[in-house]
Amino acid sequence: MRTRIILLITLLIAFTSIAQEKLTTKTGTVKFEASTPNFEPVAAVNKISSAILKEDGTIAVLTLVNGFQFRKALMQKHFNSKKWVNSKEFPKTSFKGKISDFKMDDLTSEAKEYKIVGKLTFHGVTHEVTVPATISKTDGVVSLNTKFAVKVADYGIVVKSKLAAKIAETVNIDTTLELK
Repeated sequence: MRTRIILLITLLIAFTSIAQEKLTTKTGTVKFEASTPNFEPVAAVNKISSAILKEDGTIAVLTLVNGFQFRKALMQKHFNSKKWVNSKEFPKTSFKGKISDFKMDDLTSEAKEYKIVGKLTFHGVTHEVTVPATISKTDGVVSLNTKFAVKVADYGIVVKSKLAAKIAETVNIDTTLELK
């Protein structure tokens, strides 16, 4: 009987430690902005991105493309159409990478600067990117923020010449994740 209790306690501790190896969110925010001066803002936000962060610094983020919300419904319709990102054929954008010099135990409420190296997939095209990040931990919640830019053409998006003045060649991306 005593052996069974010790085995049960050992298993519970093992399962608890396994469960603590990763943090997740389903409410991450990804914003992008591709505006040009003197024209209507081209910006959207997606507040339903999923992410997983493992203790070793491995991170994965998944965002549904049609989840981006624009100020105007017509802009959102055009964005998701076959002429632009074609969200029916390419419904997801993803990032898989590793945070350099990351140790979960070293995180504090004071944000620290890190680099994340990984692969960003959008519109069926994958490129390796290096992303700066600030990361902190308060009350068991890890806050991860990134700001970086990508070129539209690198991901197979062709901006027609009559719209080129209205849409930036480089898109600014801002990600906020609160992982538990």
